[in-house]
Amino acid sequence: MNRKILVGDVLARIKDIPDKSIDCVITSPPYFGLRSYDVNGQWGLEQDFQQYLDKLGRLMDELKRVLKDTGTVWINLGDSYGGSGKGAGTKLKTTKRVWEFDKRPKTTELVKAKSRMGIPERFYINCIDNGWLARNNIVWAKNNAMPEAVKDRFSTKYESIFFFAKQKNYYFNLDAVREKHLTATTGTKRDKFIGKASKEYLQNWQKNEDSIHKSNAYNPKGKNPGDIFQINTTPYPEAHFATFPEALPTKILKCACKPGDIVLDPFFGSGTTGVAAEKLGIRWIGIELNKEYVMLAEKRLHPYVFQTRLEKVI
Repeated sequence: MNRKILVGDVLARIKDIPDKSIDCVITSPPYFGLRSYDVNGQWGLEQDFQQYLDKLGRLMDELKRVLKDTGTVWINLGDSYGGSGKGAGTKLKTTKRVWEFDKRPKTTELVKAKSRMGIPERFYINCIDNGWLARNNIVWAKNNAMPEAVKDRFSTKYESIFFFAKQKNYYFNLDAVREKHLTATTGTKRDKFIGKASKEYLQNWQKNEDSIHKSNAYNPKGKNPGDIFQINTTPYPEAHFATFPEALPTKILKCACKPGDIVLDPFFGSGTTGVAAEKLGIRWIGIELNKEYVMLAEKRLHPYVFQTRLEKVI
């Protein structure tokens, strides 16, 4: 399977994907209680967050089935706050902060109003308890995160990306995403640096760098980029504002897939994961419930599919 968008509920359509056929999964499920996508069967509008987590658990079971033994799963998940069940939300078509009161997901007695529900943390622990190898809880830091009209807490500037493996030996190409080492500057550049930092600090910093170079941690190809991804949001103009920035799946695909591998996005949306995969020579499959987003994704991915077909004819 390649370049396929399976239309329908993810738990139904994923049954069409064969066992151990997927190299990598990258996705961002609709967050609980935050947005209405105006489509029947939408995830995130369950009566309580426990039902939502239960559905995510069933999805993870299916992902374990379709994933190759050497495969990995990357889940982007944000949190929600407790409320009365009559608070404001967002309708995607109008972007107005409005909910029909009977459709606003309510919290339970387990979470007080105004409290974080801890959905990402609950999901993460559930996955560990169910046998997934939790490799990283990556912080996706966004300098241009959407503003929040709150005055009694700090605005949320990050989301979690959970990196799971099916078994301890899996494909991961760290060299593909290494970053340049910091090195001591010389001449004018060094003088400017010293002007901003004390000589003692610079000397200690240089000693630390020298010790790293002499240790097994040093790699001439670059340093390990770490578990904080500084990536700003860059929404696709024709799609909803929850679109992945293309740089996010691109970075993951570079280390998690080889050319010719296949990535699955179970909540395909406008097809950002597919676009990133096409540019890296990686095959893709998407699952999407909302037919409007399916049409957006097909329009967005058409140039890549058309060009490949043309090359085959020539």
